[in-house]
Amino acid sequence: MSGAANTKREDRREIILDVARDCFLAEGFAATSMSAIAARLGGSKGTLYNYFKNKEELFAAMMQRTCGHLQAALFDVGPQTGDSEARLAHMARGFLCHLMTPDAIAIQRVVVSESERFPELGRVFYESGPKIVLGRIGAYLEDLMEAGRLRRTDPLVAAQHFKDLAMSGVYWPHMWGVAAAPSADEVDAHVTRAVDTFLRAYAP
Repeated sequence: MSGAANTKREDRREIILDVARDCFLAEGFAATSMSAIAARLGGSKGTLYNYFKNKEELFAAMMQRTCGHLQAALFDVGPQTGDSEARLAHMARGFLCHLMTPDAIAIQRVVVSESERFPELGRVFYESGPKIVLGRIGAYLEDLMEAGRLRRTDPLVAAQHFKDLAMSGVYWPHMWGVAAAPSADEVDAHVTRAVDTFLRAYAP
C-alpha cells in the first residue's frame, strides 16, 4: 500500500472513531450498532467492518486513542527532567483535567451504566485506558525510587495512590453532578496539596 493510500486509510479511520465516539456518548454502548455508525458515516456496513470486526473492537480503539492523547499530555510535554515535584504536579494536573472533560465524564458514565450487561466493556475500558496510564505513572515513580527520591515499594500501588490523591474531593463530586468543575486556580491548589501529600507519604 502506498504512502498516500496509508494516509487516506488512517484519515478514514480517524473519522470513523470520531463518529463512533459521538454515537457511543449520545446513545450508549448497547443502543449503538455498527449499522447506525455506518449510516452516520454515509457508507456501507461492509466498509466499516474493513476497519473494525465488531463494536467491542471499535470501542477499544476509541479508548486507545483517548488514552494516547492523555499519555501525550502527561508524558510527552511539560517538565521532563529536574524537579520531580514539578513533574508530578504536571502529571496530576493533566490527569485530573483530562478526567473532567465532558467526553471523559461521558465515557465513564457509559462504562459504569452498561458494564453489568456488557462485562467486557469494563475490561476493554480498563485495559485500553487506566491500566496503560497507571503503568506509565508507575514506571516514572519506579525511576524516582531507583534514584532515591521516593522510598522503595510497589510502584503500581504508589501509582494508584497518586491517582487517587489527584482525584480526591474534586472528581467524584463533579461526576455525580453535585459540584461544578473547579477553576484553574482551584485545580492548582488541589494539585499542590495532592503532590505534597504524596511526597510526604513516600519520602525515602
